[in-house]
Amino acid sequence: MRFSGSTVTAIVEFPNSQILLIKRRTVVFKGYWALPGGRVDEGESLKHAIVREVREETGLQVKVIKKIGEYHEKGVQDNIEYDYLATCFHVKPIGGKMKRQEMEVEMIKLIKPRKLQRKLAFRHFNMIKDFINLAKIK
Repeated sequence: MRFSGSTVTAIVEFPNSQILLIKRRTVVFKGYWALPGGRVDEGESLKHAIVREVREETGLQVKVIKKIGEYHEKGVQDNIEYDYLATCFHVKPIGGKMKRQEMEVEMIKLIKPRKLQRKLAFRHFNMIKDFINLAKIK
């Protein structure tokens, strides 16, 4: 199986510098903790895509604070070949009630970024390290 294209991810920051992680049920990220996000529909802006994806996966309305960076994710994991250009955004919740989208998301948790271990999907650990450095989180 092969997945490729343009994707978006979000570091959803809560008070006390906690961030939101999801554990996916879907094929590409199945069994891994990951940042919320997903595909960019044709003609859709990256900012619109991340706001939509976070709402679809978590029930939260968010506002985009800034772009963290772009990350090329290429390789093979769990017999799935992938080649993505993922754009990561820092976002904050502005409404909605946190509730996982049951078809795609198995679990949701809040965690302090510095307590993370490397068992994250693809390059998400690097995205979070960049966020920590940009936000000067201790």
